[in-house]
Amino acid sequence: MDRAALEKDLIKGRLKPVYLFYGQDVFLKERYAARLAATVPPDLAELNVEHFVADETLPGEVIEKAQSLPFLAPWRVITLRGVDRYTAAELAVFGPYLERPNESTCLVLLADKPDFRLSAFKTLRDKDWAVSFEPPRGRQLLAWVEEAARDRGQAIHPRAVRELVELVGVDLMELDQELEKVCLFAGPGRTVGVDEVRAVARRSRAATVFELGDAVGEQDPERALAALRDLLLTEHPLMILAMIVRHVELLLKARALLDQGAGDRGLQAALKLPPFVVKKYASQAGRLSAGRLESGLARLMEADLALKSAGPPGRMVLERLVLDLTSLRPGKGFGSGS
Repeated sequence: MDRAALEKDLIKGRLKPVYLFYGQDVFLKERYAARLAATVPPDLAELNVEHFVADETLPGEVIEKAQSLPFLAPWRVITLRGVDRYTAAELAVFGPYLERPNESTCLVLLADKPDFRLSAFKTLRDKDWAVSFEPPRGRQLLAWVEEAARDRGQAIHPRAVRELVELVGVDLMELDQELEKVCLFAGPGRTVGVDEVRAVARRSRAATVFELGDAVGEQDPERALAALRDLLLTEHPLMILAMIVRHVELLLKARALLDQGAGDRGLQAALKLPPFVVKKYASQAGRLSAGRLESGLARLMEADLALKSAGPPGRMVLERLVLDLTSLRPGKGFGSGS
C-alpha cells in the first residue's frame, strides 16, 4: 500500500483492520497514526482508542484488546509502537489474528526496520496493509514544505521554501514546527517570503554545519568563523573536524566530476544529495582546483593530529584551520596546488 491509498482510506472512512507503518520518517508515521486515532469521535475516544509500546506489552495483551468490540463507536483504534522489537517467537503470536482480524478494530503497528522474512511482517505486506514512510529528499522535500504551508491556508514563495530547508535542515518535525511559526508571523492571506523565514525560523545544529561547510567552500572566513563559534558551543572539536572533512571530500569529488565533464544529473547521481545542494557543491568546487582541495585535506589531517595531541586548545586549532581553508582560492595565500 502506498500513502495515496492510505489517504483514500481516511477520506472514505473505510479503514483496514490492520496497518503496518514502517520506515525512518517518525514524524509522518506518528501523524498518520494520530489521524487514524482521530477517526473515533472525540467523546468516545477514551473507551475506544488505546496505545501500547512493544517493550512494555506482551503480544497476547495487544491481540486481546484488538479482539474486543468497540463501545458505542463504529470501531476501535489500537496503536502498538516498536512492533519490530519483538522476537520472532513473539511476532508469531500475531499470525492467527492477522489471518482473521477483528473488522471493528483498526490495529496500527509502528516499526522502523521490520524483517519481511518473518511470517507476520510478510503477511502484512502480502495483504497490502504495509505502508512505507521514508523521509522526503530533494524536490520531494521542497514539495512537502509547500503542501504543509497549503494545509495551513498559506502560500509560500519557492525561495522561502529553500531558505527554510537550508536554515532548519531535513528533519520534518523541526521543519513543521518552524513553518508553523513562520506562517503565524506572516499572518493569514500573506505569501510567506524569505524575509519572514529569516525573521523567525530557528537555525538548527545541522544548518550551522551546512553554514560552516558553505562558508569554507565559498572562501568566506568571517562567516566560517561565526558558524564555527556557534558549533563550538555544543559540539566537540573532533566532531566539527569530521563535518569539515566530509564537506571538503565532497568538494573534491565534485571537482573531479566537473573535470570529467559531468553535468547536473551526473553530479546528483554521484553525490546523492538534493539538487539545490548539488548546485552549491558544483559552484564551490568550480572555484577551487583539485590541487588546492588536496592541500586542504592535508591541512585537515594536520589539524586532526593537533586535536589528538596535547597541543593548543581545540578552539584555536579549528580557528586556524578554518582561516587556512578559506584561503584555498588562488590569490588568497594558502595551498600550493595549481
